[in-house]
Amino acid sequence: MLSLVVSLFTSTCLYCLPFMSECKKCDSKLEPPACPTNGRSGNFKQFNCPDGYYNDLATLLLTTNDDVVRNIFSTNTPMEYHPASLVTFFLLYSVLGLVTFGIVVPSGLFLPIILMGSAYGRMIGLAMGSLTNIDQGLYAVLGAASLMAGSMRMTVSVCLIFLELANNLKLLPGTMIVLLISMTGGDCFNPSIYEIILHLKGLPFLDAKPETWMSNLTVGELADAKAPVVTLSGVEKAGRIVDVLKTTTHNCFPVLDREGELHGLILRANLIKVLMKKWFLEENWKTTNQEVKERFSWIDLAEKEDRIEQVNVKRDEMEMYVDLHPFTNTAPYTVMESMSVAKAMVLFRRVGLRHMLVLPKHRTSGVSSILDPNACFSTDI
Repeated sequence: MLSLVVSLFTSTCLYCLPFMSECKKCDSKLEPPACPTNGRSGNFKQFNCPDGYYNDLATLLLTTNDDVVRNIFSTNTPMEYHPASLVTFFLLYSVLGLVTFGIVVPSGLFLPIILMGSAYGRMIGLAMGSLTNIDQGLYAVLGAASLMAGSMRMTVSVCLIFLELANNLKLLPGTMIVLLISMTGGDCFNPSIYEIILHLKGLPFLDAKPETWMSNLTVGELADAKAPVVTLSGVEKAGRIVDVLKTTTHNCFPVLDREGELHGLILRANLIKVLMKKWFLEENWKTTNQEVKERFSWIDLAEKEDRIEQVNVKRDEMEMYVDLHPFTNTAPYTVMESMSVAKAMVLFRRVGLRHMLVLPKHRTSGVSSILDPNACFSTDI
């Protein structure tokens, strides 16, 4: 419904706004069909104007994306666009870009930002007037580059894109200066627009480099600031598993043996699948891997869509046992509590982890040389 409303709003604006723009007379050097034009392409759209006149706002709105970029970047056209038309075009694309980027439609911000930047670049060119001899097409190129660098933090790729668009290597020094100033200015106020969207939507994202304060904080101190870890026994009661799944949102849980030693990690999805399959035992004892393979397929353990609300465990089944050992990852990534948060973050990002266990200091059980993968483990060091 939201997509339909946005589509209707966009269509209405694109068609109705050009009626507010005044018709401009075609340059005497241009003859029909160059000015005015009535097809999908062309620099001078006639729209509602009489013969010999064109509508500059319709030229920007009622054309293909390729043509609008070519039109607004065109050189030797100082009087082609009225300032009011450029302001209207800039505001419309700003509103539509902000709205459509947050809804489920196949759209993006790359081209809208190019068009918005080129529009305000031409407005600056009009404001400069006779104070400079720089062409307004160059102002449009530099304006688009500055807005992309300031909002998206794109530098090298933007420089190459606009050099390709302009097909002029002489623009390289000016474009690089504009990109540097825009990106530096943007970093002083806020992160890039994509990072802002990730934060607003609550998506998990780690920066490429850890922040400075992370080097002064250990993962043990960070873990102490959070709620106590929720653990499960290797052979756990079904009622305990149901209670843990309903009262927490964790994606995995540490599994401990009877002696309190870590056995591994078990995923939330696997726990739900075990309850749905009613893999219950009347006594507290371990099962074999062969028994699990007969009851569960690899497809069952790979499914992630099940929810705890779909599970129906009867009251008498709550007191029965579930052997979690066959479903546990016995080799999870672990770090010591004395490791810095910065170092743990680098490991977490580079390996692409979803979970990382923080363990207390313990006795070393062996050392393996990274230079010699066939080296034997030395014990009790």
